[in-house]
Amino acid sequence: MPTPKHAAVPAGLPEEIFTLLAGAGIRLTLEELQQLRQRLHAVVNYHATIGVMGKTGAGKSSLCNALFGREVAEVSAVEACTRSPQEIDWSIQQGKGLSLIDMPGVGESGRRHDEYTALYRQLLPELDLVLWVIKGDDRALSIDEQFYQQVLLPALWDSAIPVVLVVSQVDKIEPCREWDWVKNHPGPCQRQNIEAKVAQVCRVFKLPPSQVCAISAEEGYGLVTLVEKVVTLLPAEKKWSFTREARQDTVSECAWRSASQGLWDTLTTAVMAMARESWDFVSSKLSALAGRLFSWW
Repeated sequence: MPTPKHAAVPAGLPEEIFTLLAGAGIRLTLEELQQLRQRLHAVVNYHATIGVMGKTGAGKSSLCNALFGREVAEVSAVEACTRSPQEIDWSIQQGKGLSLIDMPGVGESGRRHDEYTALYRQLLPELDLVLWVIKGDDRALSIDEQFYQQVLLPALWDSAIPVVLVVSQVDKIEPCREWDWVKNHPGPCQRQNIEAKVAQVCRVFKLPPSQVCAISAEEGYGLVTLVEKVVTLLPAEKKWSFTREARQDTVSECAWRSASQGLWDTLTTAVMAMARESWDFVSSKLSALAGRLFSWW
């Protein structure tokens, strides 16, 4: 499968956009052109924030390493407490990068329930995406379901933050000895059980298959599909930042095209808004002039 070599915006893209505008007869002022350049810079250099959630031991750290190809050892604690969220900040340069908020595992104890509930509700509105990780061979989903229904959903009702449920460590789903270690994919019976697990998660959490993905981070299984799902769900202006930071062998041509289209759509929307504002200004002046002409008659 061909994958892009890098996630850099072509150097000539801004100038090509301005050339297309001129060719289409759209004339922007110097101030509007500067605003457009700033919008392009903001989208290309957007710093995304992703919340990685789920019960302790579900495989959150392994997922982060597998998706972004860097060690989670680069961790700075938001607060000096093991029960506090950990912010993993991966920045290439100023203005670029990705922050992963590794939330404390839900279900640690009943005593911590209220504390974690308040913490999740506080941080959720600041996120661009939520990855909720569920261990593939974990049959007890009641705690995950409770937090999802009572904490996550209410916090996201008034926002457009996408959620992807990640069924992790599926290589451990029985019969685990069927796993093909050469080709890194499940055997026939194991595949059926993985599909059954995904169907169960969809049913329990009332989510479509487009928001649930089965992976094995250690084996690199399902990561390409996960990236495609994430890029599809993200708003147009945020697709590029996630694709830019993802490990490039996990980014398919489909995901790449979707991210590129999101970048283009964001810029064209900005152009149309500016052109509309310019036209509204001109139109208002013409209307005023027409009014004066009619008054003379």
